[in-house]
Amino acid sequence: MFLPRQKVVCVDDVFPEAIKKFYWKLPVKGVTYTIRDLVPGVDIGGEGGEMCVYLVELINPCSDMPPYPERGFKAERFRPLETDTETDYQTDDVTEEVPDAVAK
Repeated sequence: MFLPRQKVVCVDDVFPEAIKKFYWKLPVKGVTYTIRDLVPGVDIGGEGGEMCVYLVELINPCSDMPPYPERGFKAERFRPLETDTETDYQTDDVTEEVPDAVAK
């Protein structure tokens, strides 16, 4: 899924109004964040089974339920940041100039 220090972008910033009181900061759609950690989480109903991400840029209060973890965000709210992976390189065996015989 994700790895620590991986850049991701938020694709879903729609939160139930009631949940907002438990967070200091919420992610914003289209904004890039850095994964701090990925942990098992619980949904809004307290059911386990979803993956939760912690973000470097957003620190939130801890849960009031043992073991009192920091409140994170559902991993599905993010996707990996797409970056340009092309690099400029030159091959030693390719000449820079077009030979006269080929150019004519």
